[in-house]
Amino acid sequence: MIRFRNLSVLAVGVLFAAACGSSSPTKPAQDPTTTTKASTETTMDPDMDHSGGNEHGHEDGEHDEKEGKARPLALLPDGTIDPDKIDLSGTQGVTAEEQARAEALVRESVLKLPKWKNYDDAIADGFKSIGDDITGEEHVIRYDWIEDDVILDPTQPESLVYSVKRADDGTVTKTLEAAMYLLPSKYTLENPPEVGGKLMQYHIHNNLCFTVEDAPKVRGITNEKGECAPPLVKGNENSMIHVWIRSNECGPFAALESVIAAGQTKSGVRDCDKEHGSH
Repeated sequence: MIRFRNLSVLAVGVLFAAACGSSSPTKPAQDPTTTTKASTETTMDPDMDHSGGNEHGHEDGEHDEKEGKARPLALLPDGTIDPDKIDLSGTQGVTAEEQARAEALVRESVLKLPKWKNYDDAIADGFKSIGDDITGEEHVIRYDWIEDDVILDPTQPESLVYSVKRADDGTVTKTLEAAMYLLPSKYTLENPPEVGGKLMQYHIHNNLCFTVEDAPKVRGITNEKGECAPPLVKGNENSMIHVWIRSNECGPFAALESVIAAGQTKSGVRDCDKEHGSH
């Protein structure tokens, strides 16, 4: 099982923006939404295998365009990705092994992240909010899981992403929609984990400013010199990747999209995987 950890204060800022095709909580065959007071159960499956098995019958090597055409992922009625019908084929330049690993990561995330379907359960388990709920997306982080040797593990996600909805009567509903897997500092955009090849979009955040406290909060962006106004400080520039367990317009690995905190990729271009995203 692959594993990640490290990001520090900066990774948290990833959330300060609307995602490319936002989503909601998850757990197959169950009501996707939950208020901050609801309880939740978890369905745990066998450990995720990133060894490269291929359920689509492809041999190692790049996929031939004639073998299949990329298409949107199948969804359950609640908008959650159907874990039994995950097919990321059709992307040119992706090997059979890369495809299988990427599919395994999405599948295990869909099955195991619902342990924290209830926001209050995540907080009780040690996740701390970066205070970005006003954006409609809220990130919570387990700082002690960032710098360990565990990466891309849905049983120990460094960060969770919740969609935040406020009703006219003041009721707040927080729906689990993704994991933000933060990588240890030994990984950079130049040497990311070899998992899904071109299907994956690793990125960093180098323009976010945080408060100085045990649970840092995003409170601004850097100036033209790349500096934060005191007493705010910049966070560490750790690489990260999102894995969405609900419908997303830009595919299951879409990065957050916004002028403020969209994140920086190696190429400088934020891709949108519309072929595997919702329409």
